[in-house]
Amino acid sequence: MFDVNIKIISELKHFLEVCVNDPDVMDLCRNSKSDFVRNRKLSFERLVLFIVKLCKKTLSVELDYFFEKELNDPLGGCSASAFSQQRSKLDYLFFQLWNEVLHKSFYHYGAGHVKRWRGYRVIAADGTAVSLLSTQALSQYFGGQRNPQGSFTGAKALLHYDVLNKLFINAHFATYRTGELTMAYAAIDKLQTDTLTIYDRNFCNYKMVALHRWAEEERRFIIRGKESHKFIAEFIKSGLPSQEVYMLPTPSAIKGLKQSGFIITSTKKLKVRLVRVDLLNGKTEVLLTNLWEDEGFDNDLFKDLYFMRWNIETGISVLKNLLGLESFSGLTVQSVKQDFYATIFTSNLASLIIRQAEEMPVEQHTNSGKPAMGRPRTRNWPMQINRNKATAKFRQKLVELFIAKQPNETLEYLSRCFRKHWLPVRNGRTYPRKRKNKQNFCKHRTFTNYKAAT
Repeated sequence: MFDVNIKIISELKHFLEVCVNDPDVMDLCRNSKSDFVRNRKLSFERLVLFIVKLCKKTLSVELDYFFEKELNDPLGGCSASAFSQQRSKLDYLFFQLWNEVLHKSFYHYGAGHVKRWRGYRVIAADGTAVSLLSTQALSQYFGGQRNPQGSFTGAKALLHYDVLNKLFINAHFATYRTGELTMAYAAIDKLQTDTLTIYDRNFCNYKMVALHRWAEEERRFIIRGKESHKFIAEFIKSGLPSQEVYMLPTPSAIKGLKQSGFIITSTKKLKVRLVRVDLLNGKTEVLLTNLWEDEGFDNDLFKDLYFMRWNIETGISVLKNLLGLESFSGLTVQSVKQDFYATIFTSNLASLIIRQAEEMPVEQHTNSGKPAMGRPRTRNWPMQINRNKATAKFRQKLVELFIAKQPNETLEYLSRCFRKHWLPVRNGRTYPRKRKNKQNFCKHRTFTNYKAAT
């Protein structure tokens, strides 16, 4: 992974250079042709690096540190106002494109390191609400919720997460009233043919199955079924471990598919496989899939396969709790979108470097006292690097990865730091789900004129 990460960082730096030197590419990443044409203290490259390092402290404090410590330019600083003016020229599309360069470079250069399940990249799809500050501009654009007890401003995001490689490969950020299903339908076109996408029961409907099956090249999927569907309830009563059934469209499915370019009638049957999964608590789940039994996909594979979907919950937790997704560095629509996609990018790059550290040999000692290589072997559980500490150290060195001519030393330094901190992986643990008040779904509260200074 070390050589792969070197190539990925090289590609990311090259894309930065292309943006600066190619007017056509720059036009995609700026709001006006007159933007980023003058030589300023906060150039295009410096601006995007400052944003992706995810500023969560007072902007003036972050800017001073950025110029003095990271750029070694103590006299070249700028004010928070100058930063705000510069970032208003930058289109958030840049961070989407940069993240695309990142994960495509990984799948290309790291082909031998890409983890797959039976040849498929396992993608979990899920939506999440994002809490925003209730300013007039944000409330007007993103919307939110209001009732007699109060109101809040928020946005919605739909994410595609490679659960085995811990990468967000697609992200869609939209207004609060945009439905997860609407975003999920549009995102199917972005799925590659070598992906297997896992959905929870909110996505269980005829249109979702049809769009996967009727794509130019069929996309594989697993969807948790809703017991309220008649054909699923009948399958549960049958006691069968697996069954191939035919779904019929509802009026809303016919209307929705027409909007997607498919004209069907109420008699159009759609073949799908149902698989029973019995849980330890005595409950039964049903999974809908187009992984057929005669292709070698036995029933006993699906319980562990669907459980992989839980990793997207962990990925979203990293975004919100470790990277402070909901603590935005600006109060405009553009700055909120910049921070959102920059956080996705930073999370992905951190994942690759943490994985590099986990896969590199680590000096240790066996029970006999002789040196050995690998993770600590005297533990009762498999071990992984402490992501919380690793993320903090990574953010300190992120800018250095891009301004150093050779990032080798920085990558090696980060690996040494990461490997000092290991945590056990306790598989099979379960916890009761706690329902939260939807009006207080955000752990973090952002205020207009306050952020921690240290």
